[in-house]
Amino acid sequence: MDTDGLSPDEVQATGDPGDDTARRYVYQWTYAAILCVALLDDTMDIVEVFCEHHEDVLLKHADDSFTGCQVKTRAADADPWSASDDDIVRACARFASIESQFPGRFREFILTTNHVFITRRNTGTCLPYLLDLARSADDAESAPPVLGRYVSEVAHRARCSKAVALATLKKARCDNNPPKLNDVFIRLVDTITQCWPRSTECSVDAVKSAARALIAACQEASALGHSQVLPAYIAVSPDPVGAELQRRIDGKRLDRGRVGRILDSALDGPGTLEGPIEDVPEPGSSSRSLLTRKLDAGGFSALSIASAIDLRNKADYQGIQWLNRFGKRDGLRRYDHIRSVVLCDCADAYEVTRTCEGQFGRAMLSFLRDRFVERRSAGGAPLYDCLNEHLEGFAYVLTGECKVWWSRERIGGDD
Repeated sequence: MDTDGLSPDEVQATGDPGDDTARRYVYQWTYAAILCVALLDDTMDIVEVFCEHHEDVLLKHADDSFTGCQVKTRAADADPWSASDDDIVRACARFASIESQFPGRFREFILTTNHVFITRRNTGTCLPYLLDLARSADDAESAPPVLGRYVSEVAHRARCSKAVALATLKKARCDNNPPKLNDVFIRLVDTITQCWPRSTECSVDAVKSAARALIAACQEASALGHSQVLPAYIAVSPDPVGAELQRRIDGKRLDRGRVGRILDSALDGPGTLEGPIEDVPEPGSSSRSLLTRKLDAGGFSALSIASAIDLRNKADYQGIQWLNRFGKRDGLRRYDHIRSVVLCDCADAYEVTRTCEGQFGRAMLSFLRDRFVERRSAGGAPLYDCLNEHLEGFAYVLTGECKVWWSRERIGGDD
């Protein structure tokens, strides 16, 4: 690709699949969240869902049997899945390994995908056809040759007997009905709407917030997020290894109560001030020179101005951290919410302290700091992980955008 004269921020990256890999992980977490919603459906016999425990998603049923799910994703324009694809063979071998480890405990193995499988039957590349043959085969030795070869390959990869490999394939099925990569979040929202009683009292945005909270819980369960908060005394417990293992498993376990609490918590917290994120400037875009001139007009000393610039930078860095941690959409929502909270308090401070004569910038700042203390003690709108100094820094960010004044003099202009 000719990039002559172009900047890196103007050209799509090639040879770096990191963003695509992240997108596929998000798909898996969102698909796991959809399965978690089944815990709220009284017509289903699923009692627990585990994320990244033996399988991508492990379902426990009311009769203490299990279903193992492998989630495979592919781009829409890629070739259909073939039974001989390494990812597919490895998934079947994984199923067989688990069946060998826990004989008779699994009722089903599901290989689920956002893509399609080869549908040409009577060939060794059509996985649905091979699984149909497996269900009607008495044993591996008398199975049709095309199935016999596949059973041998699965058994070899899983290091198990052909009998176990065939028994596993008998229980396995393909599922290409899950949502596509671009549709999975909307499918989750729709599923929550159908199964969660409180959804009837929620706006669409509220249900989406609940959906994002459930995805985050599945991500945390998959990534052992609970291990960051294990109590320190586990190391001196009578069985520290067993205790840590049980915490590890429990961290991956979601049951009906936990799912309900996750969804409820997305609604029970204080509301946030949200608007179109397209209108929100990204952190770091405010003018330093405009901030300096406005504070100087308000009567701030050189030292106070230097402190204000530092706090502005800290507020911008906080916003950048939100974008990195939560993604651009949710990060900007947090950034926009805090900006609105601080702008409201700045407006009150300005109206109360402004005078017709003289400088009132310092009085306005004193009022604003007191307001931050009052707001924090009273609760209400969430302040996320902001210190009061962060809030003051956001006031200076808004000053550099010409949204806040510290004097009657209207100073404008850019760097």
